[in-house]
Amino acid sequence: MINGTDGQDEVITSPSKAKQWKKIAIGAVLVCGLSWLSAPTLSQWFGGVVSVSAQEVTLSKVFRGTLVRDIAVNGKLVAANAPTLYSSEAGQVTLIAKPGDVVAKGDIVATIHSPELEASIKQAIAKLEQLKIDASRGALRDSEAQLDLERSLDTAKVRLNASKRELARAEISFDKQVISQLDLVTKRDAKVENELLYKHAEKRVELAKKRLAFENQNREFSVKSQQLIVDELQRRLELLNVRAPVAGVVGNWLVQKKERVADTQAIMTIVDLSHYEAELNVPEFYADDLGLGLDVQMTIAGKSLIGKVISVSPEVKNSQVMVRVSVSPSDEIKLRQNQRLNARIEFEKKDNVLMVKRGGFLSSNGGRSVYVVSENLAAKTPISLGSQSVEYIEVLSGLTEGDSVITSSTADFDQHPTIALN
Repeated sequence: MINGTDGQDEVITSPSKAKQWKKIAIGAVLVCGLSWLSAPTLSQWFGGVVSVSAQEVTLSKVFRGTLVRDIAVNGKLVAANAPTLYSSEAGQVTLIAKPGDVVAKGDIVATIHSPELEASIKQAIAKLEQLKIDASRGALRDSEAQLDLERSLDTAKVRLNASKRELARAEISFDKQVISQLDLVTKRDAKVENELLYKHAEKRVELAKKRLAFENQNREFSVKSQQLIVDELQRRLELLNVRAPVAGVVGNWLVQKKERVADTQAIMTIVDLSHYEAELNVPEFYADDLGLGLDVQMTIAGKSLIGKVISVSPEVKNSQVMVRVSVSPSDEIKLRQNQRLNARIEFEKKDNVLMVKRGGFLSSNGGRSVYVVSENLAAKTPISLGSQSVEYIEVLSGLTEGDSVITSSTADFDQHPTIALN
């Protein structure tokens, strides 16, 4: 006989309506809370908005200020004055100062032996002595010639005085009827003749003095001219002692000891360590903006110095332009040759400019747009940019003061018009 299922049945009491409503209310509250918390995520899922961690991007504020358009470059310190010494004559050189030796201005650093110059000096001195002797001999001849002319003048004067006395005696004798009129006329003619002879003698003496003075002056000019030649040769002889034009350190030898050098051949360099200049390598892209007088801020050994562009090389090497900058001496910094430095060349300064910090967004989209952050969303906004400096860039349109923008690279989400920041 099969037993029934009565023993398995259980009486269930139906719950009250109050408990059922309580459970329904709790479930509704839980559903609403979950919906509120997941609403942004669901909205992004359904709207296609990409979520990006806020820690992965860099935010910057748009502000107004003074924009200095500049460029960061590097370079080195070089001696502003490093003259090269040259041989003044052909000959054999003897190098006295060695590379690295400290020399004072005027010290002899090398000598040149030139037998040709020494022979020329001896010949010039001998010729000068000969001209001096000739001048003395000429002066003696002039004195003798002048003495002869003065003697002739004195003789003419004596004859003139004698003719005057003879005429006076003849006139007295003629008045007393002692001599004839013919004798009187003869005496008068003799007096006139002696007067003419005396006048001619005076003129000859005057002309002789002028001629002798001219010849004496000519001889003096010859002596002076030869003396100038000797002095010039002596000056060239003195230049055979090569002296340091500035105080500093001997740089490099450009010839070997006892080497035969030609005229105007480079011998060595002297480096003046009292004044420096900076050599900066500027990219060719900025060549058109370079100019003399531009301000340059340099950092050397952690210290700042101010300089100005003093020269721009017209030659481009390895896509770079060499620029020389003056360096003001400072007691706080010990400068040395070939010391490395960083510098900023200021091209332009603009006041009251709307600008933002530079960042990777410039390379992501060419600087044509930027993501503007509002609360937890960032919207892609078209912009136009102007002048750029090392740290900041001018904003011409598309942004307002106080906007917060993403300045880091946006390459990972650049194709989305809007992103969410977590």
